[in-house]
Amino acid sequence: MNIETLKVFRDLSDTGSFSKTADLNYISQSAVSQQIKKLELILKCRLYTRQAGKILLTPCGEKFYEASKKVAVIYEGALKSIRSLSEERQDDEVKISTIYSAGVYIIQGYIKQFIARNPGARISVEYRQFSQIYSDITSGRADFGFMACPYRKAPGLAMVPVAKDEMVLIAGAASPLAGRKAVSVKELNGLDFIHFDRVFPSRRYIDSFLRRHGIKARIKMELDNLETIKTAVASGEGVSLVPRSSIREDENGSTLHVLKIADAEFLRPIYLIYSRERKLSPSAKNFMSIFDGHGKAAAGRL
Repeated sequence: MNIETLKVFRDLSDTGSFSKTADLNYISQSAVSQQIKKLELILKCRLYTRQAGKILLTPCGEKFYEASKKVAVIYEGALKSIRSLSEERQDDEVKISTIYSAGVYIIQGYIKQFIARNPGARISVEYRQFSQIYSDITSGRADFGFMACPYRKAPGLAMVPVAKDEMVLIAGAASPLAGRKAVSVKELNGLDFIHFDRVFPSRRYIDSFLRRHGIKARIKMELDNLETIKTAVASGEGVSLVPRSSIREDENGSTLHVLKIADAEFLRPIYLIYSRERKLSPSAKNFMSIFDGHGKAAAGRL
């Protein structure tokens, strides 16, 4: 459970609408439903009921609403104060909001290029949930965002494809697949999968790939953290489809075994996101120049 989930529950209670709550939090309606269901599983009680098309809180929901409201108010107040302090700083710092997998494994090369071209420039990277990145960009909390497989367009935001990350199958050392270099798509049938949580864009991208090839995955676990997924696979709980870039050299062949998908191309797109409506600082423009050759025409189509 995290504060953003509490805010989603509070907004649903205040608006009585899944669509309005989704818009307020820059997520899909299905993501709202998934987060509320997860809360109910954690709390082991129903939080709301529907009557005549209206959302009514249960007694458990009413108590949880009061707590959620207080936490959300404190959190939003703290963010507002921090942003006010941030605005007082010079605008030469480039602020990046990124999903963990892209931040750790993909964009470090871009950051090194930027620093090499702009000695003394400042750059900060914050790791965020995918659902938070849209609001970070629209609010000005970050200059740029990096996401994999964006699941919806957002007004005023540009999305530039900047990288493609090969998806591979990983297995533990005790798996029958250990030691192999590749696997066919058909061999994925019948395997126990450890997946990203259903609300993640990368999970929907993986599900789409499996459906396209007629694979019915046996889902053993759904986790919300790539490193946790790797740990579960290494312990022998199952296999997983993950970005190749996320596997360190010291992991491959020891705790984990990486297998290429031999008979199908499976590439996860990485996008740079920024606001079309906000003027970029000189340093932010310099960072953006790194991507001048990365599909401006494609950016216009998104």
